[in-house]
Amino acid sequence: MNKNETSQTSGMPEEWQAEGKKKTKIVCLGDSITEGFGLGAEENYPVLLGRKLGGEYEIMNAGVTAHCVTDETAPDGRTIGLPYMRTEKYAAGIAAQGDIYVLLLGTNDAQDGLFDDGSAVDPYFNVFGQREHFIRHYERILSDVRRANPAARIYVCRPVPILNCIWPKHQQKYLDVILDKLDEIGRRNPDVRMLDLFSAFRSKGDAWLKSVYQADGFHPGPEGAAFLAELVADRLAEDARG
Repeated sequence: MNKNETSQTSGMPEEWQAEGKKKTKIVCLGDSITEGFGLGAEENYPVLLGRKLGGEYEIMNAGVTAHCVTDETAPDGRTIGLPYMRTEKYAAGIAAQGDIYVLLLGTNDAQDGLFDDGSAVDPYFNVFGQREHFIRHYERILSDVRRANPAARIYVCRPVPILNCIWPKHQQKYLDVILDKLDEIGRRNPDVRMLDLFSAFRSKGDAWLKSVYQADGFHPGPEGAAFLAELVADRLAEDARG
């Protein structure tokens, strides 16, 4: 458990134990945008989400930087990309049997493995080249969540935009394809709830977007993470009101 998890997943307060109440457990599955790459320990969106929702909720940050949904092996036995489903944090997130799961994944599937100098494509990191497998692997994650807690509410997020990223392998044109696949997942799985972070961020305009991202043009900065947490919190509150 890292610092981000510790601050939001400590033991139940005495008053909760005395009243016999149980906190609602939210598990945030994701990549670096969830883990909080480039942010302080108290600036990632799961921590901010916990603050917004208050003491009735317990938040688990199961994000892992640089990992993708796709879980494919090349003919020579090497793994393509860094599959999220093979990580310890993913296993822990599923084992937590959350009441609510927020899935913010797919950004690292929108990469072609191009080296930073643009000289060549690394075939073992051309995850976008495996895009025909994306839906199947994403639905494996959904199946894992359902098995862990059949009653869990599941939110599938359309990821935030990719700007002028310093890593040329990450491109918005690839993310556009992944977004379409996420929309298809929503149509195929009527029990999941779609949360369109992409459109919410994009609607604020290019100048605002640039101002709330880190210099890499890929990760939201503190203000962007706060906006992300606000979007998730507002949707959860809206659904709770029913």
